[in-house]
Amino acid sequence: MEETPTVPENEVLSLIISQLIAYGYSAIAQSVADATGATADMTPSHKLADLIQLGKEKMESEGSDDEEFTAGRTKIASDSALPDWSKTKGGFDPDAIKSAMSKMPPNYVQLYYTQHKGPCRTAAFSADGRFAATGSHDSSLKVLDVQKMKKRTGEAGDKPVIRTLYDHTAPVNDLSFHPNGLVLASCAEDQSVKLFDLSKSGVKRSFRYFQDSLPVKSISFHPSGDFLLAGTEDAAVRIYDVKTLQCFTNSKTAEMHRGPITQVRYSHSGKIFATSSADGSVRIWDGVSGQCVRCIEGAHGGAAASSVRIMRNERFVLTAGMDSTMRLWDISSGRTVVEYRGHEQVTQMLQPAFTYNEDFVLIGDEASSNAVCYDTQTGDLLSKISGQNNLVRCVVPSPTDNGILTCSDDYRARYYMSELEQ
Repeated sequence: MEETPTVPENEVLSLIISQLIAYGYSAIAQSVADATGATADMTPSHKLADLIQLGKEKMESEGSDDEEFTAGRTKIASDSALPDWSKTKGGFDPDAIKSAMSKMPPNYVQLYYTQHKGPCRTAAFSADGRFAATGSHDSSLKVLDVQKMKKRTGEAGDKPVIRTLYDHTAPVNDLSFHPNGLVLASCAEDQSVKLFDLSKSGVKRSFRYFQDSLPVKSISFHPSGDFLLAGTEDAAVRIYDVKTLQCFTNSKTAEMHRGPITQVRYSHSGKIFATSSADGSVRIWDGVSGQCVRCIEGAHGGAAASSVRIMRNERFVLTAGMDSTMRLWDISSGRTVVEYRGHEQVTQMLQPAFTYNEDFVLIGDEASSNAVCYDTQTGDLLSKISGQNNLVRCVVPSPTDNGILTCSDDYRARYYMSELEQ
């Protein structure tokens, strides 16, 4: 019988300490660290729980000897070629575009708003939909309890804003929650990426940061939580190892953008990631090798591409550009399958989004203070979401329901919910 390898005691204790912090028992975790002398960076992590789950699955599944598990990381096929999207099915059906009928749009009702001291520029939800965060031109962040926003009716009581974070010295550009929902990453014009431990009560400052030489425009956590993707005013993509702080970049000039990166996003599985650039191109990259596997030049007729979003099935990518269009692209062929027109975007880097079920696409409109809602399948403009008093820069959907946040230059982030889901 093959002998089971023994994991070093210090490594086990370190995992236990990180798991305790992830569950909110920071004081107990510190006591364990002090009593055992275990080496631990006191970062919240569900790595131990993930490993236990992987072990259970391996024991329960037949033929599991062929499976390879990397501690604390999602197993990803390391194939530098395009993934086999033919085996993946999603809600969007490109073959049914001509015969598709437009859906009834969600009727969004505003339930809550929070106010910054400057224009609200960006927002994000945690993967489980429990928390949301907003970032502002005033350099501050706010963390909100989503359930409290849903119940908020104006009377005194628990406030939805549960944290206000101050550690940047310039406008905040983007936010990303760690998959465990307990660490929030933010990037800003001050050339830094900050990580905040939300499991610690009263925290206002970051516990870890990455310093760049240029303003950081966009960030995205890998689904495993081990890596953080970053795009800056440089043409090269950064990939940070969250634990070691090591930075990786692709040095192949032929694969790089030729202008500043405007947005970066990992796919749902992490097999691929996408980047958009002020040079007008959109690039799809292998999530393991970091090689560019698809380049869409002139995605918006030579105008800058302001954003990129990958659909859950990893077959299609949504881009928005300064030509007042959004386009849905087939990654395999590099061709446009749906075009969305009806909003204006010629000077601002607006950030659109799919709703949680990918039935609709939402984006702000430079010509008004509204957000607009398109049918993903047909491209039809269905409705306008009013209530803002200035430009809507960013629309962010909950990953679990029809709730959305809009970020406006009127200094406010507004939380809306479809009437059907209140």
